[in-house]
Amino acid sequence: MVEIKTRDNSCFPGMESWGGILNERKIKLLKSSWAGVFRDHLLETLPIHAVSQHFSKTMGRPTKELVTVVGACVFQQVFDLSDIETRDQLAFNEQWHYALDSFNPKDHVVSLKTLWSMRNILVNDNLAKETFSKSADKLADVYHVDSRLQRLDSVHIQSNMAQLGRVRLLSRTITTFLKNLKRHHKDLYFDSSLQELRVRYEKEEDDTYFGNVKPSGSRKRLEEIATDLHTLLSHFSEHDCVVSMYSYTLLQRVFSEQCRIEEDKIIVKESSEISSDSLQNPSDADATYDGHKGQGYQVQIMETYTPKTKGEPGASQEKSDKPSLELLTYVEVEPAHKHDSGALEPALADVKDRDLLPDQLAADTSYGSETNNQKAKKYGVDLIAPVPGRKPQKDLSVFTVDEQTEEIRKCRCGHKPEKIKYNKKGSITAIWSESFCGNCPGQDICPVRPGKSGYLLNYTREEIHTMLRRQYEQSKEFKEKYRYRSGIEATNSRYIHMTGARRLNYRGLPKISYAARLKALGINLFRAAQYQLQHGISVPENREIALNVA
Repeated sequence: MVEIKTRDNSCFPGMESWGGILNERKIKLLKSSWAGVFRDHLLETLPIHAVSQHFSKTMGRPTKELVTVVGACVFQQVFDLSDIETRDQLAFNEQWHYALDSFNPKDHVVSLKTLWSMRNILVNDNLAKETFSKSADKLADVYHVDSRLQRLDSVHIQSNMAQLGRVRLLSRTITTFLKNLKRHHKDLYFDSSLQELRVRYEKEEDDTYFGNVKPSGSRKRLEEIATDLHTLLSHFSEHDCVVSMYSYTLLQRVFSEQCRIEEDKIIVKESSEISSDSLQNPSDADATYDGHKGQGYQVQIMETYTPKTKGEPGASQEKSDKPSLELLTYVEVEPAHKHDSGALEPALADVKDRDLLPDQLAADTSYGSETNNQKAKKYGVDLIAPVPGRKPQKDLSVFTVDEQTEEIRKCRCGHKPEKIKYNKKGSITAIWSESFCGNCPGQDICPVRPGKSGYLLNYTREEIHTMLRRQYEQSKEFKEKYRYRSGIEATNSRYIHMTGARRLNYRGLPKISYAARLKALGINLFRAAQYQLQHGISVPENREIALNVA
């Protein structure tokens, strides 16, 4: 049976819920801390209504008070606590009690199972995404956040898994399968035909067979384990009860990613042949590999920022003006192998739906493709990012281009093309007569080449866009706008170190996303509290609580 504490719509001086519990000086400190910000603005954004749907309103044992338990799950990620530490903080920490408006001692003592159950609900229903978005929207509204200028970047994080080499990866996958087979199908596990293989993998991993392989012998050991892996796949391929096991599908995945069969011979692939989205550890099938940062996941983070130079959008016009609160507006978790270029459009779509779409978005080269530039324009966003890749051999910068029609108007010597031809495949051809180009002294360095109908230059609109963007990158205006992009690196550093996001205590994309989003909520919470202190923003005595529990 669901239990949610009834809260009054207003709090009058002298009738507060903390009356007789906290003294005035302590209340003043609490109001000016993160606890005051959470209590006054974010408490109502907790997904109490969604959580309450998992419990009956009339039947069963009463639950622990839902607001208190859900809030404890949020604070666990914000402060990077273990389950036992979370239980203790909820029992004894007055900041938590004030933030959650919870002053009944019986609500503060919960079991570890209660925390696990509530966390599973939040993870399975993806409620962390809703919680982060609503909290960011609320803070943006309360503190009048200027969302016109934002920046986007990714940061690498890891799950709670070991980093395995190829020998340990294959052997660990086999060991995991055999353990599950023994647990669910003992008769098949003790098949006499698999006795030798079974005994070999029942040994500890630090045994000489797996643990003490010399580099010169690792290839041979890999081939032996690959043969064992294929033996298991073939042996149980006709057993539907085994084929449906998750650990068996991992065997199939590892074999297809790491091995191939040629002329009935099992060949272990070279490292360069293995895809970056291959399995890294059977305990976390969602984790992938990035050649630059390693195994794990990446978090896409977008935040607002305030420039220091007058005259730019969002800049302070007078020294007395208060700079806007810098707020994380978007957080998304992806496997590590995903390229940053694919994250731009989902980020813009998300903030657009929440009325936080920027006018200008700064990002690094990974996001700066021409495709992304065009997508940003569709949203009305000016993407400030360098063009990726090397400068093309066909240098169009020597030509005069009409930016409206995207046609070349003059060559490097000032001659206009006689004809502009639009081709069926979307390219454009500029044609000059032989009288202009035949005796031109710059033929050797000019991309115009002789053809049947004259001297031709074939180009695409994308090449024109890219050329114009490369020219703009050299301007003082671009450099002044782009210099603020680097500020998000400090945000990334604070995110992974202050909240403990670098290595999370969970495995699997759903749980990693849950933890990563709530930790980002913590960054916003602390920033709002600091902003409130720096600018002398007072918390009103009368406040309304409107928890969504209907």
